[in-house]
Amino acid sequence: MASRLRRFVLRPISKFFHVTEILLKRCTKKLRNQLLGEITEDFVQLMLNGMDWFFLLTPDVRFRENLKNFNGRYLFKTADETVISSATFSNGNMHVYKKAINDWDTMVTFKSPKTFREFILSEKQDIFDWLSRNEVDVDGSLNHIFKFAYMARAVIDKIERAFG
Repeated sequence: MASRLRRFVLRPISKFFHVTEILLKRCTKKLRNQLLGEITEDFVQLMLNGMDWFFLLTPDVRFRENLKNFNGRYLFKTADETVISSATFSNGNMHVYKKAINDWDTMVTFKSPKTFREFILSEKQDIFDWLSRNEVDVDGSLNHIFKFAYMARAVIDKIERAFG
């Protein structure tokens, strides 16, 4: 979602001027409504787009350092394939796609969009518990799931603080 121009313009601005929370409020309003309200099929795409904005704007050096050399390609979908989204991470940058990518590292199939929401919002994102209950199916690296859960939780925490 975040174009190269935004990456090269907004990221430096967010470091020098404390506009991160203002921009996050504006750019993640639909995601906030999904987090606090009724779930729809848009949740997965909104979550990924919210994460994209967060990575672009966060001044958190420790968070950025954690992602600096991370490369991962995710495919998220529901069991009935009514929801399909993809995300790629490459050296601290994220790109979101509204379609399936073929060369994924990790494919996560959730029972429903509601299951995705419940997993992302849970305090303890214990993927093994979700797997044992047949709520989610993972092909590929479980380490990537833990990394994604960490990143998603950081975004949700930031949004909750911004909208306080």
